[in-house]
Amino acid sequence: MTAPSHPPAPTHAPAEDRTPATAPRRHAARLEWVDAARGYSVAAVVVAHVVLWHVMDPGVPVAGVGASFWDRVYGLMGSVRMPVLLAVSGLVMARRVRAGFGEGGLLLRSVRNYYLYVVWLVVYALFYAVVVEPTLPHRVDGFGDVVRQLVVPETTLWYVYALAVYIAVLGALHRVPPWAVLTALSVLSVVMHVTTTSDQVWSKVPELAVYFALGVYGADLLRRLADRSSVLVVAATAVLAAGVTLCGRFTGGNEVAEAVLFLVRGAAFLALAVAVVAVGVRWSPVRRLGVALGRRTLPIYVLHPLWIALVLLAAAGFAHDALRDVLRSPAGALLYPLVLASAVIGLCLGTEAVVRWVRLRVPLFEMPRAWVARLDRPAAGGPVEGGPVAGGPAAAGPASAGPVPVPPRETSARRGVGGTS
Repeated sequence: MTAPSHPPAPTHAPAEDRTPATAPRRHAARLEWVDAARGYSVAAVVVAHVVLWHVMDPGVPVAGVGASFWDRVYGLMGSVRMPVLLAVSGLVMARRVRAGFGEGGLLLRSVRNYYLYVVWLVVYALFYAVVVEPTLPHRVDGFGDVVRQLVVPETTLWYVYALAVYIAVLGALHRVPPWAVLTALSVLSVVMHVTTTSDQVWSKVPELAVYFALGVYGADLLRRLADRSSVLVVAATAVLAAGVTLCGRFTGGNEVAEAVLFLVRGAAFLALAVAVVAVGVRWSPVRRLGVALGRRTLPIYVLHPLWIALVLLAAAGFAHDALRDVLRSPAGALLYPLVLASAVIGLCLGTEAVVRWVRLRVPLFEMPRAWVARLDRPAAGGPVEGGPVAGGPAAAGPASAGPVPVPPRETSARRGVGGTS
């Protein structure tokens, strides 16, 4: 029999040869919705703080339609912005956290987030040593305040602090069944919601830990939801979120019932947000903007309170009359928070660019390489992965937070606080 002119094709082709050419694109698309979810969440954090610290200030005259609209939006954002940011941060770190400290690298990611927290706590203290206006929100005043907040966060930086705690605690509990961890954290959330007040910023760390855990243990479920999202899925999750919200009419002022509803509502809005973002990123402008923000969550998260503080100073000083005129008009009251939030985000990104230019990214946004090398030593046989945990530095979720931010296999966002997460 005549020998074939070409050798037979190998029976076992390498895995990469058998992978369809479209696989990398699909993988990239999956990473893009994660980046976008984080990016739009941190943008919502900025908008919420503009509304809370400025538009809702009793001393600021705001047109009735604007005040009513933003009061309702602020209430809804409370169920979205941090639950989503924390859950996406947990999703990004899911494989690492569930493997525990034995694989290596988890300690680095926890320490890196705490490092960023300490650095920016000091930056805040220096900022408020110069900007002495006592009415500004989330001040850090003096050495004693810095020392106390090393353990008890009292500023928006609590998110970056929380990521360090969550990664360490869930990593240590990696052998505990997920249902047991989620049950315990749910109970903790309800207890904290009932026994603390909104001005006790530190309480957010234990109260919202369950959402980071949902991202860790529900990572596959969230990915499947994103992969299968459609307009119909968005509508279904919207109905679910609205239904859960309407249940608030029946809690009758019962604190425990309201705390449970808060927990369930956050999970319902998490599902809605994932579906909305997964569908939205199919439109190029939405995808590009979300991914761009999601890969810069850390600088946005940690810097936006400082820029808003400067705006508040301007509003009380030379821009006082002009801003009052804007907010007295219905159109101005409706658009002002979005315009100001966009400007603040731009200023944050511009500040980061300057930090890069003057070569201060280390230590402000990244841990010194020598420290990383000491901490990033995997257990025997474990892989070595680079990339910050909280924002360009790492990161989930302040970062992130995340204010942010992550190993390449876990997310494409190398600079997000939530990936820092």
